[in-house]
Amino acid sequence: MSAKTLSEEYPVHWLVWHNESSDLDKYLTKQESNLNHKIVESKDPRGRTPLLLSVTLGHLESTKVLLRHGASANAEKDYWSALQETTCTGDPEHVQIVLQHRDHQRLTNRTHGIPDLLERLQDAPDFYVEMKWEFTSWVPLVSRMCPSDTYKVYKSGSNVRIDTTLLGFDNTNWQRGNISYVFRGKGRPHYIFHITLALCCSVTALKSIECLYNFLEANKATVMEIDHDSRQVYSETVQVVLSAPEASLLKPSVDQVAVRLTSPVNTTYIDTDKIAFERFTSEYNKVYKG
Repeated sequence: MSAKTLSEEYPVHWLVWHNESSDLDKYLTKQESNLNHKIVESKDPRGRTPLLLSVTLGHLESTKVLLRHGASANAEKDYWSALQETTCTGDPEHVQIVLQHRDHQRLTNRTHGIPDLLERLQDAPDFYVEMKWEFTSWVPLVSRMCPSDTYKVYKSGSNVRIDTTLLGFDNTNWQRGNISYVFRGKGRPHYIFHITLALCCSVTALKSIECLYNFLEANKATVMEIDHDSRQVYSETVQVVLSAPEASLLKPSVDQVAVRLTSPVNTTYIDTDKIAFERFTSEYNKVYKG
């Protein structure tokens, strides 16, 4: 493939490859004016977005331009993220800016998705289900060492609870415990907001503030991790933000960057092609149905 063909078919990648950050900024600005926002996430023949290519090459200025134009800092290729690729360059400033924008984008996406999540949960029918899973092997006696667990899932309104006993893996041992994950939502966020907005906006500005408060209250959720053995509860409240915080407010500290650079970089991969699902029927159900 000739240089001319590459520059025409992959213009953003071409500019990133040559680290022409000024021309890259002008090109992306022009594309945005033409409502062509997806070009910043286009992929080359190797499946890399412009940001992945930029961090791989260590082109800091191009990375700054791409992130400023909304490139996803969560981009991945072969289960290898942009942040992991940046960490391998060993450049603290490069790691800092990618980590900063990744955290900012995750926070924004998570909070903006809360209203839809709560409404979908509210509309879904209530249920209780047990999901038993286990690893098996054709090697004799190995299956006995493989983990297994039964997830118990409760759903009521916009509230969800998941009980599990398998916590993790430490050296050669599976860690067991008694943990519950609880997601507590509110009623119907969208409808509450529209009704209160119609009522409040026709009264006074003070009522509008009350309306805003009702909207925020309706569009928040509490996530809890309950350790029944130690009797400890870890809780976090997540809610909609009217305006996303500036990325500069999430700038990681020097120590956080240093930890990234001095820790091993690894990734986890699960081959889902060999996972099978089957309906489990207890002996009680067999007798009852018969």
